[in-house]
Amino acid sequence: MYELVQNMGQIPPCDNFRLGHQNDGAGHLWCVLANTPHGQIPAKAKQNKAWYPFGGKEHETHDFHYVKAHPGSHVGLEKHHHGRPVPPGVVTGHQRNSGTYYMVICHHTSHGKIPGKSDGRKAWYSWGGREHETHDFSYVVVKGGHHHHGGFNPGHHHGGGHHHHGGFNPGHHHGGFGSHH
Repeated sequence: MYELVQNMGQIPPCDNFRLGHQNDGAGHLWCVLANTPHGQIPAKAKQNKAWYPFGGKEHETHDFHYVKAHPGSHVGLEKHHHGRPVPPGVVTGHQRNSGTYYMVICHHTSHGKIPGKSDGRKAWYSWGGREHETHDFSYVVVKGGHHHHGGFNPGHHHGGGHHHHGGFNPGHHHGGFGSHH
């Protein structure tokens, strides 16, 4: 599925999450999870800095996690349709005051396609110091990475010494294909 990588000022580890773009000169934006006093909030980021919407305002932080898809996983956008359930595989964050928030891209804003957060009904993004609301958005969904014919789980490469070039260890397919991220 995916893993979270703390921002240390590095080059973003996974271009699959470079899904946003602002037309005011900011250019490409990554979908990230901002670590905030209010929880881990889906946000937009570029060059060591993230911006997230909260309480009507746009907030800035250097403390955020990039999302990195595991080998074999596919990152895509699934359009929100009113009344339909949230699709499986959406990258999620949370706010202490209101529960789960989903990572989304807000479409057709006057400022571009902007990474934001959604509660499953509407979405919010930050721009120009403020939090903006929209009903036109898509979920950021990660699929695959578990059910490969080889049976390996790319998430299991943290054990020492087993770093094959692909990053996965084919020996670790003992657990069923559960959805442990």
